[in-house]
Amino acid sequence: MEERREYPYTPEHVHDYFGRTSVNMDHFHTFVGSTAVQQNVAGGHVHNYANETRVTQNHSHIMNGTSGLQVPVLLGHVHEIAGTTTVSDNHTHTYNVHTGYQRPPRNVRRPMPFGVRAEAKAEGKEEPAKRRPRLRFLKKDSNPSSEDK
Repeated sequence: MEERREYPYTPEHVHDYFGRTSVNMDHFHTFVGSTAVQQNVAGGHVHNYANETRVTQNHSHIMNGTSGLQVPVLLGHVHEIAGTTTVSDNHTHTYNVHTGYQRPPRNVRRPMPFGVRAEAKAEGKEEPAKRRPRLRFLKKDSNPSSEDK
């Protein structure tokens, strides 16, 4: 039985974001982060996010919350991230940015294309998963041999 999905279906993804906070007490903070994988809600999906601002004037702030619903753009969609930081050094900052485009999460195994898996099963051979070779840097000998000279 085929699973029904609400159109448009959005595969598992995350968004990167960056920006700066409002100016308060004669300074602002910059921040950069990535959202968590999406959570489906009525009307679309949202992402949770959490990060720490960069240190300015010997302190930083925590930012966390849930993004707004997806906003369609030419090559995909973005989300609005807005809120108020935690209190640090007796003050807070506000922020309001849009995320970048969606991208697949890192370190997630992606399924094989449908045709490739079907061909392997039809031929009756299931190849074991091949691991990529690890690149190792060779240490140089401290005593080079006479052949190298």
